Amino acid sequence: MRDKFDQFAHHKAELLVISSTDLDMTSFVAEALRAPYKILSDPEWTVFERYGMGAVLGVPLPGVFILDEQGTVRYRWAAPASPSFRPPDTAAIIRELAAF
Repeated sequence: MRDKFDQFAHHKAELLVISSTDLDMTSFVAEALRAPYKILSDPEWTVFERYGMGAVLGVPLPGVFILDEQGTVRYRWAAPASPSFRPPDTAAIIRELAAF
């Protein structure tokens, strides 16, 4: 998503990444990645649980959500509890944004 960040910005979308690591590790990763988006720390999994995300072997599964300005979830993708999965194509996510 990093390489498509400008397209998200074009649609006035704010991109957030939620990490299950503590603040120190999340800060380290954010600096190392030099990500143009915010990376938030959620070591208690509050956000993961609120959005119904599962976990495998003590690690929360990744997901993608698009919320509108009122906070309503308009798009949801959650990784299956499987050792192999394909995340959604960034172009498909951007098409979802364009539909708003």
